[in-house]
Amino acid sequence: MAVNLELLEELVAFKRYGTLMATAEHLMITQPTVTRGMKKLENDLGVTLFDRSVKNRLVLTETGELAADEAAKLLQHVDDFEEKILNFDHLKNELPASSTIPGPLMFLEYYQKEFPGKVQVNRRLLAPEEVVPELFNLKAKLVFSSQEIMTDEIESLYLGNEFLKVAIDPFDPLATHSSLTFKDLGNKSFLVFQDIGQWKKVIEDNIENANFLYQNDMNTMEAISQNSNFPFFISNLTQSLPSTTDRSSADGPNRVIVNLDDPNNQMEVYASYLTSNRRQLQPLLKKLSQAWPKE
Repeated sequence: MAVNLELLEELVAFKRYGTLMATAEHLMITQPTVTRGMKKLENDLGVTLFDRSVKNRLVLTETGELAADEAAKLLQHVDDFEEKILNFDHLKNELPASSTIPGPLMFLEYYQKEFPGKVQVNRRLLAPEEVVPELFNLKAKLVFSSQEIMTDEIESLYLGNEFLKVAIDPFDPLATHSSLTFKDLGNKSFLVFQDIGQWKKVIEDNIENANFLYQNDMNTMEAISQNSNFPFFISNLTQSLPSTTDRSSADGPNRVIVNLDDPNNQMEVYASYLTSNRRQLQPLLKKLSQAWPKE
């Protein structure tokens, strides 16, 4: 009988933290995932690991206590084994990543220097229906999208929200506002990068009579933005990145960043991956989650 190491990791974490909620938070997965995992582990082992007789409380049986202790030893041996192999073969650290929207990929590229793996970013944005095949076909180990996927083989971690802001010429009357809505932006012309995934439908559906000047090359777009007064969009993920600050200024600041306070201006971002890759991805996901901008 082959025992799932991820389930053993959940068992060890439960013994340490004492509740399903705390276990899920530590492992950065959902509480239902832990519940299903512990039931599956009991079925796989053919023993009772938890006492469920106490209302609203789950405790380990004596067998469960022993299983958690032995699982901790086994996982340590696995960690030692993996460290030796990975040190020998650095290529095993490669981490290809894809997305349905560009912001998370740009955010990942900026922070990848702080992650010891070799992150490979696929700049071709995926359609939402391509996310699952991308993971199953091992084209990517990590995919960012607005959809949560929870199956036995794939799980998603909610990282945060992405929302747009608009960079406006300081002499435009709208630049004096602390926030705007999509309706306020009607009848204007905007510089927009061609491949913005799901955000393209959002702006086209919500900004009336707008003229979107789509650009295929980011360098060309940066040159046009620095030598014109066309507004353009950024997001909370890209606002502080060097590529955005360069585009917002020439010899000095030539754009004012204004928030868009609109109910349609929000996209939840999830990081989806095969459960078998969870342990490799956790350091990166924790870094991204901690660095994710709240404004």
